[in-house]
Amino acid sequence: MRAVVFITEGTRKGTNRSPQEYVNPLLVLSGREYAAVAFGDLHDRICAALRGGRPRLVAEFRGPYGNGRLIFEEGSVRSPFGR
Repeated sequence: MRAVVFITEGTRKGTNRSPQEYVNPLLVLSGREYAAVAFGDLHDRICAALRGGRPRLVAEFRGPYGNGRLIFEEGSVRSPFGR
């Protein structure tokens, strides 16, 4: 079985070892791992890789006047509009 490689748009391809290898892929699984992983677990792994060191979003509130809040797992709260 071949490896399964998840990348983001713009990921560079081509290393000294192989022109087909991605330089910094988001997530790499062996074919065996990919065949055995449950969809929910795969989704969690991809989300964690995309999130990096940032906290996980657990709730989003949208008010009737266009205001809102993003609530993160470690307790921080931010505006979805960057204000």
